[in-house]
Amino acid sequence: MHGRDRLAQTRARLARWRVEHGGRGIRVPEAMWAEVVEVARLQGVEATARALRLDRARLAARMTAVRAAADGEPAREVGGGFVEIDAVRLGLSPRTVIRLEGPDGERLEVELGAGTMVDVVALVDAFWRRRG
Repeated sequence: MHGRDRLAQTRARLARWRVEHGGRGIRVPEAMWAEVVEVARLQGVEATARALRLDRARLAARMTAVRAAADGEPAREVGGGFVEIDAVRLGLSPRTVIRLEGPDGERLEVELGAGTMVDVVALVDAFWRRRG
């Protein structure tokens, strides 16, 4: 099937899924993401994300994860990107807990107090890349 036909077919399928499951903002199932990644291989990340009204960075991250898996790297969940939250301004407790669990069942929990600075991306990356 030609790339544009496949993009149109995926757009229709995703639109139908969104109507049936509550619209945008609802977590897209893995099977649908797999189809979107295949289309993006043909049409490119930018064009696919724009046509399907998906987050470009999330699609690019998924494509990177698929390539890594094809190269034999262990599978990792794809994160949603960086979000900065000022807990004090929101009136939340200045205590933050980060919990990670690997596919092997190993866990990491880090509790941060007010004003604690940590490179969360480096922490998560180190956890996922560890070798047992």
